[in-house]
Amino acid sequence: MKAVYQGIADEMLRLVEEKQLKDRSLWKLAAKQFAGPADDADHGWRGEYWGKLMRGACMTWQYTGDQELYDILTETVRELLSFQEADGRISTYSRKEEFTGWDLWCRKYVLLGLIHFYEICTDEAFRQQVLEAAGRHLDYVISRIGEGEGKKKITLASDHWLGINSSSILEPVVRLYLRKPEKRYLEFADYIVETGGAEGFHIFEAAYEGRLCPYQYPVTKAYELMSCFEGLLFYAQVKNSEKWRQAVIRFADRLLETEATVAGGSGCEHELFNHSSLMQSGTKYDGLMLETCVTVTWMKLMERVYRLTGELKYLEEAERSAFNALYGAVNTKGAVCGPEAAFDEPYYREVYDRAVRSSGPQMFDSYSPLRAGIRGRAVGGFKSMEENTAYCGCCIAIAAAGCALVPLMAAWDRAEGIEIGILLPGKIRTEVQGVPVELSVKTAYPLPGETMILVQTQEEREWELRIRIPSFAEAGTVRVEAGRRESGEEAVLPGSFLVLKRRWRNGDAVRLSLSWGLRYVRGMENPEDEESARQTAALYGPLTLARDRRLEEKRAEGGDAEKTVFVRTSAEAEIPCQCCLDVTLGEKTFPMIDYASAGKTWRRDSQMEVWIRD
Repeated sequence: MKAVYQGIADEMLRLVEEKQLKDRSLWKLAAKQFAGPADDADHGWRGEYWGKLMRGACMTWQYTGDQELYDILTETVRELLSFQEADGRISTYSRKEEFTGWDLWCRKYVLLGLIHFYEICTDEAFRQQVLEAAGRHLDYVISRIGEGEGKKKITLASDHWLGINSSSILEPVVRLYLRKPEKRYLEFADYIVETGGAEGFHIFEAAYEGRLCPYQYPVTKAYELMSCFEGLLFYAQVKNSEKWRQAVIRFADRLLETEATVAGGSGCEHELFNHSSLMQSGTKYDGLMLETCVTVTWMKLMERVYRLTGELKYLEEAERSAFNALYGAVNTKGAVCGPEAAFDEPYYREVYDRAVRSSGPQMFDSYSPLRAGIRGRAVGGFKSMEENTAYCGCCIAIAAAGCALVPLMAAWDRAEGIEIGILLPGKIRTEVQGVPVELSVKTAYPLPGETMILVQTQEEREWELRIRIPSFAEAGTVRVEAGRRESGEEAVLPGSFLVLKRRWRNGDAVRLSLSWGLRYVRGMENPEDEESARQTAALYGPLTLARDRRLEEKRAEGGDAEKTVFVRTSAEAEIPCQCCLDVTLGEKTFPMIDYASAGKTWRRDSQMEVWIRD
């Protein structure tokens, strides 16, 4: 399947491709860290940046097929491989310091990056060279991590987070086994799972048993925990283990029950699971929350569990996270961190300012506010490089993968036909039963209204067109137009797939009409924060709404909020946005815009908030 979309999903991805992924200086910076022990001094994670960027770039190329991007990726892979040592080792740690700090985590991302490039590489000889390099890279790890004399236990290969960062190498280990099915790789995956993921606590068994919520685990680092379960899902599929499949599903369900937020993503206390569904409307915490690394990993996990189960709640959660937390983090206005931004080391501020002057602002913000606050408060995972003249951060490196995931997960080929999970305007080209088919989609989504899907095919065939009807839709109808014939208008069922099985002819069209209004979510009762339950958030389809200080507050005499809603188009709004609504809460009417468009100056002039005291 090949799709070319318009609208926000395409715009965000192409902005990232042009401004970040085609920046050769960024790739050289990331690869150069492997020329020496860049992470020895502070046991850091500089070695993660290259693999994170490579994964996102390969996913982006799968959508765009851009030749310039492909050439850049080929160049940087060759440069990385030039740093591989004779015994297969690729690391930003010296041999003396290896397998401490974040070394194994960084090696995980090297392995992931190589595997992702292998999957898109069109040069067969180089492709095999990359696969062999990935195998030798992992062989070095296996020779020193595991059971047996002279080896280190994987959960002790880091002194952070009970070793779950090290155990998260499970995913690329299994992925390499799928492409290079050698027994030792699967045995190493067996070892990782049997060890339990965390030192002194078996996270996989805990998820399977289901007695604890993730925020009740002895280790609650959100990103790394989810990464381990992404690996467990690959492992379960290779081993055909129903137990471990269920463990991943139960883990995801617990996340949706206790960690989901109105803007998507998770972690309302810095980067930790903390019963976010409860704490998101809290009034006592004013720190960082909703890390972009967590948002992207949350999206990837939910999308994979959707593919496993077919349950729409996971796909809708990935969609909500994309349209809100992720797109809100994209630096569309070239903003930079202001004087309120916090840095872990005082000199990092100077490094940041110097790098911005020479290279420009970062592509992504690292944290997203829900209570009254601003964007650009910190650069997650900030590390200084090149003698304090350059830097990168974990969220900056990972977020391209989230932007690429959206168009890649919007539609799929199925044995029965075509599935559209997210309505995006554009063209979808594929083959059904060996016959070329093109779907031209015109839609207002993520706003309500009419969607028209035109079918173009060379031969008449019977197949299924499955279209997701969002659970938040309040009403909807569909009709099929076939030449001069037109089916009657039928109601559709929200929260399900509309399945149209028929003999499709060239020129057939589907007209789908969906409507919804504002939805209000109240904060949960919290005995330790009575104000929490007095907060309200407003949602509009898949979009979360936010106040922005740039929009003038309007007063009203109160009344029923549903009756006072007024929707302006983005062109009519005072600032660029997808939608602008007048929302009444109590005795005040506020103009509110979609979350992704709010706070874009990263200063107090665009201070934003989602949860509002009514």
